[in-house]
Amino acid sequence: MRVGWDDESIAREALKQFPVQGERLVYLGKRDNVTFRVKTKQESLNYLMKLHYAAKGSHSKKTVESELFWLEALAADTDLTVPSLVRSRDNGLTTEVAVHASGETVVVTLHRWVEGELLDREPTPGEARSLAQLMAALHRHAMEWNAPAGFTRPVYDRDNVLSLPGPLKRLPELNVISGEAYACLERTAHRIAAGLQRQPVANHTWGLIHSDLHESNYVVDRGRPRPIDFSACGYGFYLFDVAESFLHLSPENRREFWSAYREERQLRETDAKSLDLFFVWAILRNFAFLANNPAEHTSLSELIPKVAKSYFENYLKDEPVLGIGNS
Repeated sequence: MRVGWDDESIAREALKQFPVQGERLVYLGKRDNVTFRVKTKQESLNYLMKLHYAAKGSHSKKTVESELFWLEALAADTDLTVPSLVRSRDNGLTTEVAVHASGETVVVTLHRWVEGELLDREPTPGEARSLAQLMAALHRHAMEWNAPAGFTRPVYDRDNVLSLPGPLKRLPELNVISGEAYACLERTAHRIAAGLQRQPVANHTWGLIHSDLHESNYVVDRGRPRPIDFSACGYGFYLFDVAESFLHLSPENRREFWSAYREERQLRETDAKSLDLFFVWAILRNFAFLANNPAEHTSLSELIPKVAKSYFENYLKDEPVLGIGNS
């Protein structure tokens, strides 16, 4: 990184490449990427800037730009409020800032700020239904949209499932969980992978999904959820998208969500076992994500054994997990 160049310096340099008069940068946080809120003289006009440190190499830049292609299409084709893209002064989807004398760069994007409340509570039943309607609208668009040539996003498939035990394998070595608990997670991954081979892959079951639609990735404005982060979007089963949201909802709200989603998608029948498969997969993926962060290990040491007993063991014995089907 250039001497003296911190994240804010990089963000300020990037801002010069967009047709925006930013007055102040507010640091929001860092995960794979670093985000800033860009404030302007107009109180109601703000932007979200993202420094994509996770994007390295031309392939990763294409992956970021593919996310933006879908966002632009959603903004143009639907009445959904999504983070609309601000193109650079030379009309690029992204811009790049050199952060090292060697020529290493970081990809930067800018979006209009989406107004709304980040929930620090369980959604109301009405909000849960609205969230399902939002997801159904995303899926309908995905079924109809023709992605441009070169469109590149992650794929959530059997290989993805079988990769999940990898980050978890270290946990017994670190005395976070027992070897027995890890063995349960590994058996679960293999059973999910086997079950996926029986899932029908068709236009109405598989396509572009958000993949991470929970309370940190949407805001609520007058009771209507608005998605704010599509960084995990990719190709997968639509029911996997549903299951990811289930992971963050109460049992009552899962039923509200499922009822509304089925109405929107006009789904007549869905095997309850399929919902169970995708729900258990969502839990396992979350564990694998958290396992990479040592700060989460204490909570995982308590959570994994509880979840293994209440969900994974039932799934492995072919017993109901969610209790949600066509009812």
